[in-house]
Amino acid sequence: DFPPPSFDLTDHDFPRATPAPRTAPEPPPALSGTGAPDRAPEEQWLHQTIWARSRRAVPADGPPSHRVVVVVADGSTAPEDWRGLETGHTRVVHVTAASAYARVADDRYEVDPADPQALTHLLKVLTRDADDGVEWLHALPLAVRGPVDEDSLEHARHACLDAPAALCQALAGLPAHLRPRVWWLSHRAQPVTGPVDRPELALLAGAVDVPRQEIGLDTRWLDLPGGEPADWAHLLPLVLTDEPAATRPEPRLALRGGYWWHPARQPVPRPLPHGGAALARGTGTHLILGGTGGIGASIAAWLLEHTEGRVVLLARRPHLPPALSAHSARVTLVEADLAEGNRDAVLDLLAPHLGRLDGIVHAVGTAAGALLARRDGHALRHATEAKLRAALLTERLIALHRPRYAAYCSSLSAQFGGVGQFDYAAAGGVLDAFAHHDPDPSDSATVRLGIGWDVWRETGMALDSLTTDARHQEHLAVGLSSAEGLRAFADALEAQLPHLLVSTTPLEASRYFYEPPPRTGTDPATARTTPTAFNELTQAVCQLLGVDSFDPETSLYDLGADSLTLLDLLSEVKRLYGVDLDLARLGHRASLNEILAQLGPPATPDTPDDPVSVEIWQQGDGADVLCLIHPVGGDIQAYRPLVSALDPHTTVCLIPDPALRDPGLPGWSVDERAARYHAALRARFPDRDTRLRLAGWSFGALVALSMAAEAETTGRTVAGLYLLDPPPAHGPARTHGYDDHDLRTVFEHELRGNGAQSPLAGAGQAYAERLAH
Repeated sequence: DFPPPSFDLTDHDFPRATPAPRTAPEPPPALSGTGAPDRAPEEQWLHQTIWARSRRAVPADGPPSHRVVVVVADGSTAPEDWRGLETGHTRVVHVTAASAYARVADDRYEVDPADPQALTHLLKVLTRDADDGVEWLHALPLAVRGPVDEDSLEHARHACLDAPAALCQALAGLPAHLRPRVWWLSHRAQPVTGPVDRPELALLAGAVDVPRQEIGLDTRWLDLPGGEPADWAHLLPLVLTDEPAATRPEPRLALRGGYWWHPARQPVPRPLPHGGAALARGTGTHLILGGTGGIGASIAAWLLEHTEGRVVLLARRPHLPPALSAHSARVTLVEADLAEGNRDAVLDLLAPHLGRLDGIVHAVGTAAGALLARRDGHALRHATEAKLRAALLTERLIALHRPRYAAYCSSLSAQFGGVGQFDYAAAGGVLDAFAHHDPDPSDSATVRLGIGWDVWRETGMALDSLTTDARHQEHLAVGLSSAEGLRAFADALEAQLPHLLVSTTPLEASRYFYEPPPRTGTDPATARTTPTAFNELTQAVCQLLGVDSFDPETSLYDLGADSLTLLDLLSEVKRLYGVDLDLARLGHRASLNEILAQLGPPATPDTPDDPVSVEIWQQGDGADVLCLIHPVGGDIQAYRPLVSALDPHTTVCLIPDPALRDPGLPGWSVDERAARYHAALRARFPDRDTRLRLAGWSFGALVALSMAAEAETTGRTVAGLYLLDPPPAHGPARTHGYDDHDLRTVFEHELRGNGAQSPLAGAGQAYAERLAH
């Protein structure tokens, strides 16, 4: 009950070592032998998407199909509008969006399209006697009409994200032979023969490949010439009655001008002759939305070096990236949260700084994702909100300022999907569509450029995402360096194509990085998806916590767990799955789903002989990284309350003592330990724009201090150093006088969470023994 301590804050400085010279990064090694495609020559990296005719669109002339067609629409269309389907199918079922499940009449139903349970019930009813199978037409996006604005975007979120995700969750519970083939319907969302009128409907890009990659669903995307089914419904049976092919056909089709069309990719030769239109040349202003992120800051640096203009960086937490410090007089920082702020208010903030606006670069993005089976629509909405709202802001800026160019930084995920990338791929699809949007064809003064980026290996969101995904790490190994990415950006400005794809490996072969690894037999990662295994672990949690039920996404600590509870739970994981999980791998908000996610095989480390691990407990959305170093004993769970109280926008990583996993390691001096920890940390965060801060408690403070000194010698100083209750600077630490019993007592006290005083037993006692030794 002592009052809180007060601190005197003083500034200190000291002479710094001469910075080490910067060297160009070495090219990544070839991956031959791993199954991953190797890099192609740089002149083969660029491609563009064009649309080609597949066949003439005519009514089906054969006997009607016995496959049941289910049309899910809202009240904007009536069953009569779909009568053309009856020319090719013997049975058509109409489902209207409503608030609950109901059978209205024969082959007439109502259902909440965003409720997986209601959809599951409907699917069981409809597939019960559909011996020849079902074609499921998801027509909700056809009702998105009117101006492209916040309202239409909100409508599209429901029709193209939340409802498709709910349908996928419902289909995942059906046996494979009962699952319908799903067709996502949109109108004028693809640039087939002209501009895109409904760019928000390109959110369907996430629903093309990801459901197949995660659940094994057969899904297609049909883009129609308008929102009135009566105009084209009679042409659908020709494609609906196609027999499923042995190899997956092109999942995107469009109907225009009496033909069915499909997208194709063709190479864009390099090198391009620079100096033609010179979109970026001059003394005007270039606005970078998301300008302090890795890719945005890199593009800003290129613009400052190659033009005489100014750069305005708009970000939620703006700071001057180190790469721009030499041009700081020509850089303006504007703070705005695009996910929360009003567009008019943001425009008012920008107005004094834009002057003659020559260009806009949309580089907003947040690394976030989730498997469809456990998708939290609210959380992922927040993660993609800034990117989508920034696209609407770009439209307003184009209308007001008519800049020379607007560049949209998208991703190859919009083309190829990726496990856990449903929402991310969807948002990328919207940016691709806005690059083809032209709301006023009579006044098209702005050149729109869409860039579908491959991963950047030195900066950007992909660098710190999916750190335990072996295939993603393979992808990073062949990704773009910053210099290579900027050369591609220069080519994009020169080519002025609305959709330029950048892939360092042969484009079609690059699908390897987005596809799930093939499954062979049953492993723990597969076993955890079975209902029996999941239910057993759920029951174990209920017994340990004394609850009847819980949300698998909820933090177990919020439910009353402590480190001892988690140790007991990990013992259950060992019993059920035969997998040893380290307590250090669980973050400060460990949930059952996080534990299940740890059961997959870990990624192969870049340096297999390095025993030091850097555990990410909190993934932020900027360049700020805080690293916490373990105290005496090596465990990092004592930091959990601290991490829980930190700013969620900051990335927080922790380094446990490697000896906890490998007791046979030799003892290291503080300096040697610091050098090893610092090397592992820099390998984990190689981007030179990362603002790294170090913190350590007790013995960890000594190591953190030595790591900061090590950083000084490399020329990459840390941005901050926090010493929490450090040992005295002169004289032995108090712990030097502790024997094994004293240390064990300390660790038992910590494992109990400073609560109960009863003796430890079982897993808790064994863990305390490990810490004491």
